[in-house]
Amino acid sequence: MKTLVSEILDQKRKVVYTINENARVYKAVKKMHEYRIGSLLVVNSEENLVGIITERDILYKCYQSNEAMTKSHVKVKERMTSSENLFVGKIDDTATSIMNLMVNKNIRHIPILDGETIVGMISMGDALKGALDARELEAKMLREHIKNPFGVHIYK
Repeated sequence: MKTLVSEILDQKRKVVYTINENARVYKAVKKMHEYRIGSLLVVNSEENLVGIITERDILYKCYQSNEAMTKSHVKVKERMTSSENLFVGKIDDTATSIMNLMVNKNIRHIPILDGETIVGMISMGDALKGALDARELEAKMLREHIKNPFGVHIYK
C-alpha cells in the first residue's frame, strides 16, 4: 500500500500560506509565527509560484548578510529560495518518494502542484506520517493474510 500526497493533503487543512515576493521579511516572520508554520510559498503579483521562504532562509541568510531581518528594506525575494532551486512534488507522488527527496536534499517543506496550480505544502512530518501509515496498513494486511490465507475468518 502506498500513501499518495493527495491523501495527505486531504487529511490536512486545505490552506496554502503564501506571501508576495515584495513583502518585507519581517512580515513573513510575523505570518509564520501567527500560523505556527515553518515556511511560506512566495508568489508574484500574478500569484505565480516564484519560490519559498523558510525559517532556515531567514535565519541563515540574514546571519550571512550580517543584516537584521527587521530592517524595513529587506524583501522576501532577497532571502527566499527561488523557483530555480525549488523542489516541488506532484499530487500523485507517494509519501515515500517525497520523504526520500526531502532526506536526500536536506529540505523540510515541499510545495505540491497539480499541473501548474499550487494545491498544498508537505512538511517532513507529513511525509513521514504518510509513509508510516502505509507501512502500518501493509503490516496489518500481511498479519491477517498469515493468520487466514484463504480469506475465511475463522478466528474470533
